[in-house]
Amino acid sequence: MKKYIFIIAAITLFSCKKELNTSPTDAISDQVVFSNISNAEEALNGIYRALYIQYAGQSEDGQGAMMINIDWMGDDVVHTAAGTSYFREAYKWNSHRDASSALTYFAYRFYYIIISNANSIINNIDAVEGETSEKNRIKAEALSLRAWGHFYLVQLFGERYDAGKENTQLGVPIMTTSNTDAHARNTVEEVYTQINADLDAAITLFGDAAARTAKTHFNLNVAEGLKARVALTMQDYATAASYAMKALNGFPLMTNTVYMAGFTDISNNEWMWGINQLADQLYTYGTFYTYMSANFYSSSHTKNNPKAINKLLYAKITATDVRKGLWDSTGKNTAFPIVNNGVRKAYMHRKYLVADINSTAGAIPYMRAAEMYLIAAEALAREGGHDAEAAEALYTLAVNRDPQYQLTTSTGTALLNEIMVQRRVELWAEGFRFLDLKRTNSALDRTNSNHTSALANILSVDAGDKRWQFLIPDDEMNANSLMEQNPL
Repeated sequence: MKKYIFIIAAITLFSCKKELNTSPTDAISDQVVFSNISNAEEALNGIYRALYIQYAGQSEDGQGAMMINIDWMGDDVVHTAAGTSYFREAYKWNSHRDASSALTYFAYRFYYIIISNANSIINNIDAVEGETSEKNRIKAEALSLRAWGHFYLVQLFGERYDAGKENTQLGVPIMTTSNTDAHARNTVEEVYTQINADLDAAITLFGDAAARTAKTHFNLNVAEGLKARVALTMQDYATAASYAMKALNGFPLMTNTVYMAGFTDISNNEWMWGINQLADQLYTYGTFYTYMSANFYSSSHTKNNPKAINKLLYAKITATDVRKGLWDSTGKNTAFPIVNNGVRKAYMHRKYLVADINSTAGAIPYMRAAEMYLIAAEALAREGGHDAEAAEALYTLAVNRDPQYQLTTSTGTALLNEIMVQRRVELWAEGFRFLDLKRTNSALDRTNSNHTSALANILSVDAGDKRWQFLIPDDEMNANSLMEQNPL
């Protein structure tokens, strides 16, 4: 495997700088980095900082960029104009099928950077002198980050997990050390086995660990939430429902007033995990809010290509649902912000609003309690025999968003369809839709909506089509003699 490892100390030192130090990984030895608990903590902080630095260009700002790609490849986020070239080819379903593209290289590189640096902590923290509770927390967070990285990689580059078969299809290489020798791809089953082993170990360690230092870090709830996501993807519905309900403990749903306040405040009680991008840590362009905010003043994407909701999905939202107010079906509502020289478009959003229109600073949600209710509801509905429990889980969320919502009496497919609509509305543009379609073996269908072939290029893709897999980047194919490419 090509050496996609940043030195941990260099990442940590980046926190207030504009350039990433890519010195060789042996520039600072493990003995120095792990000479004491304080240094180990700084190494861990460096990994979290790596989640939102800008890598090789404006479309590579860490997880925020991947959230954009994942949603723009779905059917619920609509482009209303061409905008700039950034991310455009993802929306068209081109870049992830081009082994020489920036997207395939970045996605592969980014998650392995997180994994590689997590490995350094996992494999060294036990020998560090310090309080056991602090060491347990640091190791648990690193294990969670390694699981998180492998989970994204196998979802993007592997075939979907299918609980009805052995899952011997190719996944991605499992990396548990910093060894950069060539590695063959593990099977999808093997990758998920490793993910679950890491999460189980993390959850155990969190049980005897110090509290996390900030909401930007993993804790027990977030590890349980990730376990629920993984189980849902594996169609292990009992586990998904159980862990989802555990995870949301202590995270109440936000009020309707807060819901409409812009989705950029990490202090939101419903947010379980997120990052908080500060103004002095960012480029002017190339952040999540450059492309997804409704009011950043100096972005061609916010000026000329305001993002919209699929009008077919919008039509399913009841008039009394607070979430309906996130979108303007007319394109004429002056309560919706536009920037100087900006345009209004039908179904444009105001979900993401930066606090200062001159800056793309703001928090990004990685996990919310609402998602946990939706996982529980979906898992219970898919498991069979638990429709009433699924309806109750859905009701808790839905009545919070719509005071007129009544406990559904739907069962079976009708209940599941209602849950999935709620999921699409609630998690709009939070980085789920492409992966949701893939894990449920659903087709992409942008037809008869406000998507246009001129902008979207691709309006439909059959379930199971080879195009649901990202291609392995050319750099990895050239550097790794054991690597196998996905079907072209």
